[in-house]
Amino acid sequence: MQELKIKSVNWISIDKPTEADIVELSQKFPQIHPIVLEDLVTPTIRSRVENYDHHLYMVLHFPNLQERQNKVVAQEIDFILMEDTMITVQYGPIDLIHRFRKRCESDSAFADRAGKSPIHLLYYLLLEFFALCLKELDRIQEEIDLIEEHAFSRQEKKILGSISLLKRNILDFRRAIKPQQLTLESLHIQATELYGAKTKPFLNDLVGEYLKVWSLLENHKETLDALYDTNHSLLAFRTNEIMRVFTILAFISFIPTVTANIYGMSIEHIPLLHHPYAFEIILGFMAVTTLLVYVVLKWRKLV
Repeated sequence: MQELKIKSVNWISIDKPTEADIVELSQKFPQIHPIVLEDLVTPTIRSRVENYDHHLYMVLHFPNLQERQNKVVAQEIDFILMEDTMITVQYGPIDLIHRFRKRCESDSAFADRAGKSPIHLLYYLLLEFFALCLKELDRIQEEIDLIEEHAFSRQEKKILGSISLLKRNILDFRRAIKPQQLTLESLHIQATELYGAKTKPFLNDLVGEYLKVWSLLENHKETLDALYDTNHSLLAFRTNEIMRVFTILAFISFIPTVTANIYGMSIEHIPLLHHPYAFEIILGFMAVTTLLVYVVLKWRKLV
């Protein structure tokens, strides 16, 4: 448990809460509802905000793009907002919170802005998270642009794998981000009741930042869907072309194959069987018929 005084706001941060942390928190802040304390022990699947008269309890999930695994993982942060205190609980290391704390300690001008109230501190912290989401979506955009450049490079199978991976990341991103809209809109209503109308512009701005992220996320999803359909059509076209070539080759070689099989039979009365130039004649017949079939197919624009 770490505690930091930022102007008039106390910020208490807990990483991987233990039973001892929860007991200490309940002793220090007896007004925190027991249900909230019980929820802090383990991560919560659903994002939400609840009003307990003397404090607000909010759960948010933020996507984190892990570059090594190229996978999006949702990170949960629980907030308890009181009159002059903000408590954050996380269930794993989150670098952004560490950097934000360092900034509050080192930048006095920023601390003056963020330390006016718990809502101000929450506002600037969430702005950092939304800015990080936009940066991660920009990195996804770079990968999408790269796929677009190679869309017609006859690498459909490789591109299909890249698109599928990006679609999975976008899906995980959406799963983490989508519930936040209702949570932030509910926060706007309940925080205004607790902290007054002066907090409305900040809460409205948070909803606006969320909509920026969601709009860009939807744009990425639509682009990937279009690329997937295009790549699938190209892959189907290439497959049909290959099948068409094999069909034509089989048709062209049909007459020579039949002729060769006939002369391979053990039958006495076969034309030209005892002719001194039988081999050359049969070979020439095969060549002429093959060429004739090819010319007809060429004339019909089938090859």
